[in-house]
Amino acid sequence: MSVRARFGFSLFANLFKAVITFGTGMLVARSLGPEQYGKMMFLLGTFTAVRQLFDVGSSTAFFTFLSQRQRSRRFVGWYFSWLGLQFLLTLTAVSLLFPASWIQLIWKGEQRNLVILAFFAAYMQSVLWSVILQMGESQRLTGWTQGVAVTVALMHFLLIAIAWWGGWLVICTVFGLMIIEWSIAVAVIVKQLHFPVMPEEPDTPKSVFTEFWRYCQPLVLYSWLGFAYEFADRWLLQTYAGSEQQAYYSVAYQFGAIGAIATSSILNIFWKEIAEAHHQNNHERVTMLYLRVSRGLFFVAAVGAGFLAPWVEDIMRIILGATYVDGASTLMIMFFYPLHQSMGQIGGTMAYATGAVATYVKITMMVMVLSTVLTYFVLADAAASLPGLGLGSLGLASKMVVMQAFSVNALAFYLSRSLDIKFDWLFQPVATLACVAAGLLAYTVSQILIDVSSQIWLALMVAGLLYAILMLVLIGLSPSLVGLHRADLAAVIAMGLRFVHK
Repeated sequence: MSVRARFGFSLFANLFKAVITFGTGMLVARSLGPEQYGKMMFLLGTFTAVRQLFDVGSSTAFFTFLSQRQRSRRFVGWYFSWLGLQFLLTLTAVSLLFPASWIQLIWKGEQRNLVILAFFAAYMQSVLWSVILQMGESQRLTGWTQGVAVTVALMHFLLIAIAWWGGWLVICTVFGLMIIEWSIAVAVIVKQLHFPVMPEEPDTPKSVFTEFWRYCQPLVLYSWLGFAYEFADRWLLQTYAGSEQQAYYSVAYQFGAIGAIATSSILNIFWKEIAEAHHQNNHERVTMLYLRVSRGLFFVAAVGAGFLAPWVEDIMRIILGATYVDGASTLMIMFFYPLHQSMGQIGGTMAYATGAVATYVKITMMVMVLSTVLTYFVLADAAASLPGLGLGSLGLASKMVVMQAFSVNALAFYLSRSLDIKFDWLFQPVATLACVAAGLLAYTVSQILIDVSSQIWLALMVAGLLYAILMLVLIGLSPSLVGLHRADLAAVIAMGLRFVHK
């Protein structure tokens, strides 16, 4: 499959999977309620952070090495030995070494058995499956990896729906299903992978360790700070604001993830192509891919945020019920998180794939330290020993959006200088303001024409149609906002006309 075909398939699969996953998440959130759902997401969030404590950049090194050239079965085996060691160390610490008082302090009064179950679920999904996904993409098995991911998402939705219908949907049920489903997914993809035996490349423990150490050395402190950064966000929110605010933030984060579908669809493909092009000294291809992808993904996220932001209260009430409406402001802020998140992921991938790791790590580490300090001040209440603002999920969401924009542009500025690429930034405020203005106009017109209180779906359809027309006009006037030239736009239109004619 070509890069365009793989991206198209991946985008379609990720869109379908995201819709299913989002529906599943909202069903779980509505069924459990803010208190229990907040606890569940807090547990998963802490172990997602723990991954960075042990990973120290090894997963990015592994995928980069696999993408550059064919690697041996022994090389893969040594890396999986490292993954197994991470698993055993964490499991031993949580189940045997940590005293009950530590469990109570770290996980805010949750039972040890539930904490262990959360670890298994998080490990299968965020660690093992992520590695298998990268291995498949390194061999351009986009169809297989995305197809299995969609199947698992659909199976999870059906099983969650059955559990909800049967009245036994609780946190333990969700964790147990995640463990079983992702174990099956891993087994299916492993059978499709092929790593030959290469006697001319023995890949001894020493040679493999040396190769990884050279790549990961700048990432060790970065990974540890990343763990502290992610863990602090979740832990401070749970400590000072409680499970309900944790639930509001988690729900808003899931909504925001919808805007990152296009990015997640192309990220591994982009990584593979950039790593290969850079390895071959093809500077023209690296530049073209970076500029087009970063602009296009930013615009896609801006389109989603611009349309959805005015409808936050209606969205919360329809999907999650009245108990979540208090989190509407948090949701509105998080709709804008994917804009720079997409650019951040592309910039980070550029740094990893081209070997520009050291400077990327320094920039990100400084941002993480500053961000963690800000997290405390926006979450801590006025009665704390060091008083804060006590803004809860709204404060955390605002901090995330602001710091993301700052860090992404700092990284983009560095990449533009180091790779001799023009520093591209003006499209960001232009695309954002244009999409927000179009969204507000569409929202206002629908409010004038339709009684929203009784015909909300009709109002959404009218607003959506008007917004789509405005976006098409915007792209026609300025195709560069989506990373296209007028010739590219003309080719797309011609292809569409040929399709309609047939």
